[in-house]
Amino acid sequence: MAIMQMQNKFTELEACYGQLASWCNLLEAIADFLPCHVDERLCDTVTGGLIPLLQATHGLEEHVVSASLHAIMPDHDRVEAENRRSTERLFDMDAAQEVVDVLLALKNGDCRLSWDAIAYLLRSFFCLMRRRIKAEREIVGQIRKALTRHEGMTLLDAQRATEVV
Repeated sequence: MAIMQMQNKFTELEACYGQLASWCNLLEAIADFLPCHVDERLCDTVTGGLIPLLQATHGLEEHVVSASLHAIMPDHDRVEAENRRSTERLFDMDAAQEVVDVLLALKNGDCRLSWDAIAYLLRSFFCLMRRRIKAEREIVGQIRKALTRHEGMTLLDAQRATEVV
């Protein structure tokens, strides 16, 4: 994948992280104000959009970050890191599904969890997401630096090759 294409994908991934972070803020506000009436439109927005956003984010992580880990770590470390990251994505999806299920139950008026349990579940999710976003942003930053260095070296090598001819 060309460097410019890769940079565009990193920008797209950052947009996903920004949207996920905004949703974390929204879920935190809901958790802070429980027990309160949770707006049905808000529930519809989160329940309809959270899983697809997470899937898109994970897809970009797999396509862009996983494909670029070689730039910042040796093969034996990369395999272990990718296995760990894959497991984390599964946990993310499970936690997101629990949030969706609880919000749907709240909307329908048939949630069997206490207000404290709901708040704890929401907090667990958005704290997990914030930590993951921070960690992934750090990895992306390292990859971008490594690719930029590599691109600079490639341009320099190309210049030297044309000077020799």
